Amino acid sequence: MNSLTDRRSRADRARDTRAHLIATAIEVVRTRSYGQATMFELAKAAGVTPGALQHHFGSRAELMLEVLQAILEASDESGVPWPEASMPLPQRCQALVQVLWQSLYEPPRFLAAWSVYFGSAGDAELQPRVALLRRQLVASMYQRFADVLPEAHAQPDFVAQVDLVLSALRGLGVARLFGPDSAAEKAQLELLGGMIARWCAPLAQTEPTTARSAIAPRPNNPHRPRRKSP
Repeated sequence: MNSLTDRRSRADRARDTRAHLIATAIEVVRTRSYGQATMFELAKAAGVTPGALQHHFGSRAELMLEVLQAILEASDESGVPWPEASMPLPQRCQALVQVLWQSLYEPPRFLAAWSVYFGSAGDAELQPRVALLRRQLVASMYQRFADVLPEAHAQPDFVAQVDLVLSALRGLGVARLFGPDSAAEKAQLELLGGMIARWCAPLAQTEPTTARSAIAPRPNNPHRPRRKSP
């Protein structure tokens, strides 16, 4: 029994240590830069030896992948209060933009994630794995938009329109590197919600397709969402 308890205690301590190291890495990346988040600097910031950090993650690339996964889990959209498709279209579009902004793009962890995205561009080990995480995240966003905007999700330009909205929100999030401007952010978010409503308005006159169905593939579209494996 004591041996089992000891094994559980060691496992708990290891899990707590890993969580502490990941949280420290997120903070260092956010407040300094990806380039300064070396194994030596991260170990110093976390109060452990570089050898201990290496023991838990093996390499900087593995640690940064864990950092991204932790950020994505903290941003998990499954618990986000997405607007119902039954809401009036103008209010629904504004609510969608606000939920996306407040849950995913405004929090400080967004800038930490993008520091890793940018920093991984020259890392042959990390970049392909980061790219896969990004593709999975964007595919989930396509489905969320389809759920909220059933009027529009079967349209030929659906993917391009969603990409445009997400690009605008990402740009607004990155601009916070130079300090938030609440008034400008509010105005741009309202304009973005209005743009989505105007795009969907003519389509709302037709019978919407069931939102939960898979988005139909579009020929020759390299960005089309794919079904996730169960």
